[in-house]
Amino acid sequence: MNVANKTSFGKQCTRSRTCTPIQCHMSFRSAYRLSVPSRPVFAPEVLSVETQRAFKPCRATAEPAVATSSNQEKTTNPLNLVFVATEVAPWSKTGGLGDVVGGLPIELAKRGHNVLTIAPRYDQYADGWDTSVVINVDGEDVRFFHAVKKGVHRVFVDHPWFLAKVWGKTGSKLYGPKSGADFVDNHRRFALFNKAAIEATRALPFGFGENCVFIANDWHSALVPVLLKDLYQPRGEFTKAKVAFCIHNIAFQGRMWPETFKEMGLPTSSLSKFAFQDGVPKVYTEEDPMEEDEAPLPKGGMFDKINWMKAGILSADKLITVSPNYATEIMSGADKGVEMHSYLAQKGVEGIVNGMDVEEWDPASDKLLTIKYDKTNVFVGKAAAKEQLQAEAGLPVDGDAPVFAFIGRLEEQKGVDILLAALPKAVAANKKAQIIILGTGKAVLEKQVAALEKSFKGQVKGVVKFSAPLAHLMTAGADFILVPSRFEPCGLIQLHAMQYGTVPLVASTGGLVDTVKEGVTGFHIGALDPEKLVPEDADAVAATITRASQVFSTPLFKEMVNNCISQDLSWAKPARKWEGVIEEMISGVVSVKKETVKVPVANPIPGDKPPSPILAAAPKVSESAAKPPVRTLGLVTSTSSPVSGSESSNGNGSAAPAKGRVGAAGKVPSTPSVSAAASPSNKTSPVVAAPASTTSNGNGAAAAAAPGASKPLISSRT
Repeated sequence: MNVANKTSFGKQCTRSRTCTPIQCHMSFRSAYRLSVPSRPVFAPEVLSVETQRAFKPCRATAEPAVATSSNQEKTTNPLNLVFVATEVAPWSKTGGLGDVVGGLPIELAKRGHNVLTIAPRYDQYADGWDTSVVINVDGEDVRFFHAVKKGVHRVFVDHPWFLAKVWGKTGSKLYGPKSGADFVDNHRRFALFNKAAIEATRALPFGFGENCVFIANDWHSALVPVLLKDLYQPRGEFTKAKVAFCIHNIAFQGRMWPETFKEMGLPTSSLSKFAFQDGVPKVYTEEDPMEEDEAPLPKGGMFDKINWMKAGILSADKLITVSPNYATEIMSGADKGVEMHSYLAQKGVEGIVNGMDVEEWDPASDKLLTIKYDKTNVFVGKAAAKEQLQAEAGLPVDGDAPVFAFIGRLEEQKGVDILLAALPKAVAANKKAQIIILGTGKAVLEKQVAALEKSFKGQVKGVVKFSAPLAHLMTAGADFILVPSRFEPCGLIQLHAMQYGTVPLVASTGGLVDTVKEGVTGFHIGALDPEKLVPEDADAVAATITRASQVFSTPLFKEMVNNCISQDLSWAKPARKWEGVIEEMISGVVSVKKETVKVPVANPIPGDKPPSPILAAAPKVSESAAKPPVRTLGLVTSTSSPVSGSESSNGNGSAAPAKGRVGAAGKVPSTPSVSAAASPSNKTSPVVAAPASTTSNGNGAAAAAAPGASKPLISSRT
């Protein structure tokens, strides 16, 4: 190890150069600069005992460990768990990835594990303190910032490639200046991040070292398993470490031109894992961006690329995704698996439904609501919130009118074009129904929202902006939430809705199948065409709105509200499943623990009884269509219609060539996928799936209003 430039302590954070050790949550007697040799060997040795002693928690300001109740279940086998991801809420977030890396580690820490998350430092976070540890990776100096929150170590990798590109320049666009246009140097940015993340476990004295379990997330951290297997372990380092790879969205794969590989500082022997071909003659970057309504690209020919996600899949010890049904879908074929299906099927994928932040999203303590309620007074509370929502939206204040809400991006992946096509028929058939749409997105869809509001005044309200207070009010005040997504790996909006006693109407895809039970906690629309708008899909959405409107005035609706709000949608049960999967990965023994906690729809729910005649027209969503069979952690079902990827704010131009990525038609190339590295020919390897596993599905007090009048959430200009 090269230790040089020993400096006196005095630089705790960039926000205040005059901080004293007692003012910071970590007190360092001295700071060490670690010089890491350039590629391909870039790892420092473990810090000396003397260096580790230089790091002492400052008791005056250190955040206490997360409080746990006396009956909190604790693990008997505590592990060192390291989450590597480019997003971690609340510091950085563009989608569900940030929520998972923000919430799941907290629950695992409660269970007794030593948990660390590592993410880029995109901004000058007020609660992240400079550790004064500097390592050199591939000629670049990298610093580490640190915070302890709710028992979890939060480490941020500091380098101008992250801070200078995002802070004060592109806001929440972590991957490029706009959606569909990656930064041209993302391969260098995230290669540096992956290497620094591995080194952080032994450069920082938080008790992790080499004996740990890495959880890499999506393509941006797919180099972690590659580096461990192809570089570290062959030279006798991290020999006991295991690595799981979690896929949050298969559509974003990090497909790049082959020449970028030589700038990533990887062994040449790893190149075969990245080798990939597709029929798209472009890689969408800031220099060659994808336009919003780009015409379909000419077909013909195959183009050599590298694929980060493919390399991560081939190198990981365990593959995990965010719901059992999504696990089934992405292994069923090239359309839903976006050409990764054969690799996924060879190894098997564990599907674990995400939890949600039940502190931020809690109707009893929601800081953004003036009306508070819980399951004991849900109907009184929701009635008051509904009245406020209708007034804010400029709609008739009518408790007997069913209110439907859509909250999300205005784009095809979320099924907004289908919803807008369905609304004229839906509102014509349900004269009292009110529809409120909140979100921004494609200009053409924003214009359609405005046109519908003009055509159906008093029934449709569009708010083309994002407002967190309004989103919370809609979640509480609406009777129904609309989630007509073409594909949805897990989905959070339906979880938020049920937490507030709001009944979801969902497309039958991905995690929506696992989390919403027809006639019990919501309504299923059926599977939607993944590529284009078809009249049958618009009719299905309109028919489901009609079914929900009919149930609204019956006792069954109250049962469904109670069913929704009575569920435990926290991270507690998913964390237990994660623990079981990780233990299985380490020991190689099938875990019984993971099977004891079922997906939400399999839980016994009050009011779980045969559906009423009104629900007779509901689409069937429980027929297994798994191709091939898959081992998952609960209900194994599949929709009958293929689901392709789509553009979103998570990953931008390095997404797979799915819907929106190859033009308006959005058709995934029908070329055969490239085989694994072990098979140099163009033939796909035989599919060897893990065994299938299925499970059966087994108020009175007045709401309290918060003091102070609320500020209007919807102005006359929106």
